[in-house]
Amino acid sequence: MKLAVIVPVYRVEPYLRQCIESILNQSYRDLRVILVDDGSPDASGVICEEYAQRDERVIVLHKENGGQSSARNLGLKHIDGCDYVTFLDSDDWLEGNTYEQCIRHLEEHPEVSIVGYGYNMVYPDHVHPLIPSQETLTREQALRLLLSCKSPIVGALVWSRVYRLSALVGLSFPEGRLWEDVSYTLEVLWQSSGSYALLPIAGLNYRVQRPGAATESRLLDQRDLFLSLESLIDRRGEDQVFLTYANTLELSYLWLQFKRITRERVLFDTLSSDYLAFLRKVQSRPYISVFSSRWERLRHYWLYRHPLSLLRLRLLVRELFHRHK
Repeated sequence: MKLAVIVPVYRVEPYLRQCIESILNQSYRDLRVILVDDGSPDASGVICEEYAQRDERVIVLHKENGGQSSARNLGLKHIDGCDYVTFLDSDDWLEGNTYEQCIRHLEEHPEVSIVGYGYNMVYPDHVHPLIPSQETLTREQALRLLLSCKSPIVGALVWSRVYRLSALVGLSFPEGRLWEDVSYTLEVLWQSSGSYALLPIAGLNYRVQRPGAATESRLLDQRDLFLSLESLIDRRGEDQVFLTYANTLELSYLWLQFKRITRERVLFDTLSSDYLAFLRKVQSRPYISVFSSRWERLRHYWLYRHPLSLLRLRLLVRELFHRHK
């Protein structure tokens, strides 16, 4: 049962060998390793070719730079004959038996469409493991957890899970935008017919705060995320249930974004107009409450119904807090 591992590669020369070797040294051997050189200006493409010469399981695809989404989409065009698919970022690396544990679970549980696992957040000076409890979520439970934006495991992280091919057929990442994982993950969970299993392991090492990685300034500019969700709604919004789910996910991410930019009035005054425009679109569509906490339910209701009063109150509280520190 072959597993396709899709790895977009761009300017990761110092980390790439560790990543590739962690795949090739997996205890699960039936792999197709698809390395997509996204026009990398360093020696990353040469390193990829070196491993293709050494191991017949490695396929190297070279393309002009188009971003991570286009690299992943090209990789998805080369998964014919594979039963399972996963993704890995080229600056991260795997633990030795991660894929074996995932494939074993999928083969023993045909009702499961996706197997997820935890990971180690590797900072320059320490490692922080995020390991889920072992459980199996229904498709509906997994979707609602995604919509809540509360889980570091069942979120928009395509590299922390292994998928049955059927969950991905016909889907692609939005190209030319950042935060492409969000809308893609929603579509995958929506399309998957089976359940979502979580394994209590840290199967992957996720490198945090490396040079060139995400910065706070990037976190403050998430317009691509909402543009991708709006495009998805335009494409699939005739299905009212899907529309409600996508709109709820957009509302949850808007709350997180407003939470960031209301830290300081200057940020809010500079950045809020675009996100308020997205919020007005969200207000025109239905959403569902996905929280058990009364405060979280109320917070989303007020953002949906009375956003300016909620945001002004948050700004006022933050200003009073800073004034009395």
